[in-house]
Amino acid sequence: MDNYLKTLLDNFGEAIKDNEAVVEYTKAREAYMKDADISCAVSEYNVQRMLLEEQQLNPEADANLIESMEQRVNELYEKIINSDTMKALTVAENKLNALLAEINKVIMSYIVPESEENCGGDCSHCHGCH
Repeated sequence: MDNYLKTLLDNFGEAIKDNEAVVEYTKAREAYMKDADISCAVSEYNVQRMLLEEQQLNPEADANLIESMEQRVNELYEKIINSDTMKALTVAENKLNALLAEINKVIMSYIVPESEENCGGDCSHCHGCH
C-alpha cells in the first residue's frame, strides 16, 4: 500500500472511532472481556467441546459419558448466549458489521462502478449485471 492510501486510511480510522456503532462495540467488547463469569464459562465451554469431540470420535466411547458431556456443553452455551454481556456484544457486533458492510459497498462502488446497486439503467456501457 502506498503512503497516500495509508494516510487516508489512518485519517478514516481516526474518524470512524467516533461512530456510534464503533463506540458501542468497543464498550460491549470491554464489558465482555471484564466479565469473569462469562470468561470462565467460555473457557470451560471450549475445553468441554474439545473433549466431547474427542469422545465422539472414539469408537469405544461410553454413550452415557457423551450424553453427559453434551448436556454440559449445551448448558454452558445457553449460559453464555443468554448473558446480558453476550447479548449486548452480539447486538453491537451486528451494528458494527452493518456499518462495515456499508463502507465496503461504497468502496466497491468505486472499484466496480457498474455493479447492480449502482446501475443507472443505461446498459450500453455495461457488460455486467445481465
